[in-house]
Amino acid sequence: MKKESVLPEIVPANKEEIVYSIIIPHKNIPDLLRRCLDSIPQRPDIQIIVVDDNSCSDKVDFAHFPGREREGVEIVYTREGLGAGYARNVGLRHAKGRWLLFADADDYFLPDFLEMADRYKDSDLELIVFRAESADSESLEPMRPRQRCHDDLSENVDWERIRFRIYAPWAKMISRRFQVARQLSFEEIPVANDMMFSVYTDYYACRVAVCSGSIYCATVRQGSLEYGLVLDHLLLRVSKSCRLNHFLRKQGVVDRYSGSFTYVHACKTGFGRKEYYKALWIYVREERPELVLRTFKNLLRDKVKQIFK
Repeated sequence: MKKESVLPEIVPANKEEIVYSIIIPHKNIPDLLRRCLDSIPQRPDIQIIVVDDNSCSDKVDFAHFPGREREGVEIVYTREGLGAGYARNVGLRHAKGRWLLFADADDYFLPDFLEMADRYKDSDLELIVFRAESADSESLEPMRPRQRCHDDLSENVDWERIRFRIYAPWAKMISRRFQVARQLSFEEIPVANDMMFSVYTDYYACRVAVCSGSIYCATVRQGSLEYGLVLDHLLLRVSKSCRLNHFLRKQGVVDRYSGSFTYVHACKTGFGRKEYYKALWIYVREERPELVLRTFKNLLRDKVKQIFK
């Protein structure tokens, strides 16, 4: 574990203090945003920051924007249209709470999430990781959890076992004092904007707790960035995964790596051989050499198996 650094002093809590700042980026899904907001209880110590990422007026009734009528909700309208990473950074600049929480507009919090969060609100921890469940966005039928390491999350888990594995910012409480001191921010790119934010959070956090309780539901919705197949997004994911793997190697983490080649393969199945070669070139150029070698060995082995079937 790294040597703990000196951080700014926390002002003692008082009745007027904002304890939680919940940041929600939004674009063109007002009904789902309202569902997300409705899952958050109204309390004077909660600041909800909705950052609209240049939604279209034909999809959003701005005169009746979700949350406008609710106390404790701050709505920030942006016109840049730079994506969720930019929107989250705008939210960070408006945050006042002792703790930061993030939500996607098409997800929602579970009923007892504040009860679990309150257990940690007066602690000097820098990061608390909770479980997140998953459900179909329309039917709300339970689905396999999207959260990495979901079944491993418990109070007794070895932090090093799950460190650098959970890239999503939701289902976490992050000390705002810690975030400000470390100048943590999101990359302002179309996809994977949260990957390095989460990795750097894991890297710098010295006081960490893991909770087996679930506070959040990450839904599965067709057309979302997570499940949409867009070539430029896949190519960007290849590059960002390679960058992450170089970071892990630099930190001496040799037992885990991001599966960057899965995005290369997705380019082949989704867009054909030409785009596959484009993704493969990014992979060969940017990935760690030993991982490239391992990949080509596996491809050759699979090809030989097919020949001698």
